Amino acid sequence: MQVDRISSPLKLLTIALKTGRVTKKYPFGPPLLTESFRGAISIDPAKCWGCGACVLVCPPNALTMMFEEGRAILEYFKGRCIFCGMCADVCPANAITVTKEFELAATNLEDLKEGVIHRLSTCAVCGKPFAPAAELRDVMKMHPIVEEYANICPECRKKRAAKAFGLSFGAII
Repeated sequence: MQVDRISSPLKLLTIALKTGRVTKKYPFGPPLLTESFRGAISIDPAKCWGCGACVLVCPPNALTMMFEEGRAILEYFKGRCIFCGMCADVCPANAITVTKEFELAATNLEDLKEGVIHRLSTCAVCGKPFAPAAELRDVMKMHPIVEEYANICPECRKKRAAKAFGLSFGAII
């Protein structure tokens, strides 16, 4: 019993001496990043529609969408991101890419925030802002949507459809 307690650490020591140092000299040398390593995301403002699909699937709510003054603001807060890449998987415009960037230390919290600002289209009937203009533009390119309906907010579309069917808006059928 006493021999095992002495020989076991000696075995570990001989294995460690044969193997050598396995730690890296990071940050003084380059870090070991595998091919499947995921870091922070990058959003291409030129490709982003502002549809908000990424916001809906983000588990830690690192992506948020705010609507104010005729604008849709997509904000990415790197401090909450868990680097899962789900946002990149669901983005219909392929505007989000997962990078290998992981060194995110910052002294100012605002340095960890990025945003994309989209102008909202206005309804042709009531004039209220309702959807990002880039989203409508790109969706109309992909699908043959009648333009007069694409430029109308959902509320006015409901009223127009109810009127076409001779229904009173809000009536129970």
